Amino acid sequence: MVSIFDSDAFNANLFFPRADTSLSSDDADEYYIDAPNGIRIHVRRHPNPGSNVSLLFFHGNGEIIADYDNLAGLFSNLGVELIIADFRGYGKSTGFPTLRLTLEDSHIIFNYLKDNSIIKSKVCVMGRSLGSAPAIELCCKRSDIDACVLESGYADPIPLVERRGLKIENTTVEENALFNNSQKISAVKCPLLVMHGEDDFLISPKEARLNYENAGSKIKSLEILKGVGHNDMMMARDNAYFATLNRFFASF
Repeated sequence: MVSIFDSDAFNANLFFPRADTSLSSDDADEYYIDAPNGIRIHVRRHPNPGSNVSLLFFHGNGEIIADYDNLAGLFSNLGVELIIADFRGYGKSTGFPTLRLTLEDSHIIFNYLKDNSIIKSKVCVMGRSLGSAPAIELCCKRSDIDACVLESGYADPIPLVERRGLKIENTTVEENALFNNSQKISAVKCPLLVMHGEDDFLISPKEARLNYENAGSKIKSLEILKGVGHNDMMMARDNAYFATLNRFFASF
């Protein structure tokens, strides 16, 4: 029986790809990483020579690499070098995205960056919203990642399905092993920061708390930012978003 997570009905309603027709940034390095069946995954690095920390960032649904070009300097000010990847079918990446392939691609991306000495001596993996899935996938299976950040991430895959207008009563052992963030995160051992908006009505802050509580990390923190929801975390008052990241990056 085909898993609902591999069905066209689920994935076509989960992902919202956008093309990127903009020119490449002169201040960034572009990489096109080969995946099976002729697929190419686009990754952009914003160099920060003074940093020894790479921040591998998996963006949220409906977003593309180019959306973060004007934000790269803000991340550089935090002492990290931003490396951001597009999902299949997003931006300048080819192919059609599925949740399973997104997880598989995260390993292809990380291996390429490491094998080609693109990442720094330390690496933090960060996932926003849907990007929390590949972030947890990497951090729960690799020991060469120094830290993990989850922003507005989901926990249980059943609400993820139901938000697509589909019905699912339970998940199998295999499905949980692949797609259940709140279970997989128990294998994450590196320092962890979970960030969420108090007024997030798309993914409840309860899911952030569940991920935090289940995380296997000995060093972990949960920050529920007041006055912001799912897509405006950076607008939190008192610069809370970047201040929280700054404290975390300075701690490892």
